[in-house]
Amino acid sequence: MKKGKCSIIIFNIFLFFSCGFFAKTVYASNFEDIKKTYSAIITLEAGFTQKIFISSLKKEREFEGDFFYKRGKGFLWRYSKPKGRYFLFDGNFIWQGEEEKPFVYKRKINRDKTVGTFFDLLDDIAKIDELFNIKERKRSGDMDVLELVPKKDGQVLSAKIWVDRLNMVKKIEIYEFTGNINTLSFTHTKINDPINDAKFIYRQEKGKEIIESH
Repeated sequence: MKKGKCSIIIFNIFLFFSCGFFAKTVYASNFEDIKKTYSAIITLEAGFTQKIFISSLKKEREFEGDFFYKRGKGFLWRYSKPKGRYFLFDGNFIWQGEEEKPFVYKRKINRDKTVGTFFDLLDDIAKIDELFNIKERKRSGDMDVLELVPKKDGQVLSAKIWVDRLNMVKKIEIYEFTGNINTLSFTHTKINDPINDAKFIYRQEKGKEIIESH
């Protein structure tokens, strides 16, 4: 996969997680409830499946893996299928590696450029109402479905979120201006269980070159 496409996937992943933990009243759409629920989440571990429809290729790609998050430390998306790869954020840098590649990408996150973007939600979901408007709310089976649109023009045109009766997001769809559709479904989750800080620290991998990108 080309570096540019990897970067797009990274920022879609940021959005996925940013919208990942929501409370609900009649609908799971009250921003105050969203902020209240998220503020109680210090650590999270979850399994996920991801499908990306690539409009230009008219093809869909499927992925599986595990996700780890710790407030103030970072997050790790560890893919297991179709092959091993990861996206690690240590609070300052994104580290991107694949099992078959002899190198690892290292990219500095510029906070000045990410303020007010989806990435900003990772540290403070209280800003969600500054970034999104609710376009539509509805019930589908035993799920609440929330359609969001960003307040500012960007890569993402809209997103849909499915919330279950346990107040957890089970599925997210992101629609990009390119025509791509990125779908993430969460399976098992563990909230506020201990996670070692070491999981969010990059360890030099033998025989792999570090390539710094911007």
